[in-house]
Amino acid sequence: MVTLQFPTRRRLLAMVASVAVLLGATACGDDRSADRTGGDAPVTEADRRYGQAPAPHREVTYQPDVVIVGGGGRSVRSVTPDGLTWRIDPRAKRAAELARGRVMFITGRGVGRVIDVRRDGDDLAVTVGPVAITEVIRDGRFTSDRPVPFDRMVANPAGEPFWAEAEEGTSGAGGSGGGGGGPLPGRSKTARIPAGKFNVTPTCCATGIGLHFTYDSGGIRLVGTLELMFEKPSGTFDLVIDNGSVKKAMFEVTGGTGLRLDVEGGSALGAGHNINRRITIPVDFAVPLGTFLGVPFSATVNQSLTIQTAFSAKDGNIKANARYGFSGKLGFGYQNGSFDAWKPAGFQVQDSLTNSITGISVGVNGLLFAYQARLHVGIGAFGFSTGLYVGLTASVGVTMGSALGAPLTVCRGATLNLFTDYGVGYRLPTAVVKVINLFLRVFEAKPIEAEGGIGGTANVLNRNEVIPDVPLCRK
Repeated sequence: MVTLQFPTRRRLLAMVASVAVLLGATACGDDRSADRTGGDAPVTEADRRYGQAPAPHREVTYQPDVVIVGGGGRSVRSVTPDGLTWRIDPRAKRAAELARGRVMFITGRGVGRVIDVRRDGDDLAVTVGPVAITEVIRDGRFTSDRPVPFDRMVANPAGEPFWAEAEEGTSGAGGSGGGGGGPLPGRSKTARIPAGKFNVTPTCCATGIGLHFTYDSGGIRLVGTLELMFEKPSGTFDLVIDNGSVKKAMFEVTGGTGLRLDVEGGSALGAGHNINRRITIPVDFAVPLGTFLGVPFSATVNQSLTIQTAFSAKDGNIKANARYGFSGKLGFGYQNGSFDAWKPAGFQVQDSLTNSITGISVGVNGLLFAYQARLHVGIGAFGFSTGLYVGLTASVGVTMGSALGAPLTVCRGATLNLFTDYGVGYRLPTAVVKVINLFLRVFEAKPIEAEGGIGGTANVLNRNEVIPDVPLCRK
């Protein structure tokens, strides 16, 4: 946990407050975080499992429909793997005020617009959707006075949420999944995790943010590793909200050094048997930052991967690997209604993607991967995190021509596109929104939106190469 510095007088006050905690004098409404850059509230097992509790503060104003439920993580019984339904103690302070349309704020991870609330046995089951941070906070300034340690993340697995794997262009979904205890955070490297028919092993964050994946179904086999390389990534931020609007914002992440990938695939069946899947990795890597004006902020990292295959004949296969370097920082500044994006520069080819492509088939083979890593500072969990964010997406395509063209030439092609997205609020993948909204029909609830808040995107790099560079291959 990050411990942010108090001025001397306030540190003395915090020490007095800590003694009061030991003497059993705490209450849910205590003003435990008197400075504007973070505090030293004790972290309990419930905090680690479900997040720290929010608290009123004289320098922050919540929106009028926000319900701060008392007890924090101690009032949470369980959370479903999809992160949508929180089972809480109905006797918790202000729990009776929860109703459709209001915003539940029970912990730094448990915050969202109430879609449904009902008694279920001894629990109060509260289903929530995403909110922009300005739907929670009306006034306040939240700023860091020391680097945010993105290199100290621990894993928070979600289990097997139904939204983890979605077919692009469809809205099919399974059920919401059974109740879960909200697994305790693990180590910085996680074990293999199922996401639909994929198995993924995400990693984060001291040397990079990435994942290894495998897929073996319907005659198609895929295996690969994609990673955004970092060297002890860290960040700084500043956020000013006034009367429910973002007046000023800054989020900067340093330490990025490059991109590497190693992918291969094959098909036993060929044309008519391809896949187009989006995987939202059901793991958050997070580190709590303490309370800011009573608001428990965390730094989080989440990832997603889109995979599309294009095998045109039986027994086709293709393989490629590459490594690229870059320098500079990720982030943005926002003031006076406009954004200024900061993006990587100094792009260098260390191992060429195009030169690495190998494979053989009587037809044309192709693979397309779109990998995204997004870094957040704010509240919420998984794809529902809200606050400041910046992401980097690498879209990679490789193709290998038919071996029947070998007497002339076998064409190899590669594309690499990088772009960054940034803002204040939340952004959800369209495919994920579709499956969640299908599930929410059970509650006859208003569909959630794919994004809330303000933000933008900026292009970083576009490369398109063919080998050999002849008219036949450029068609």
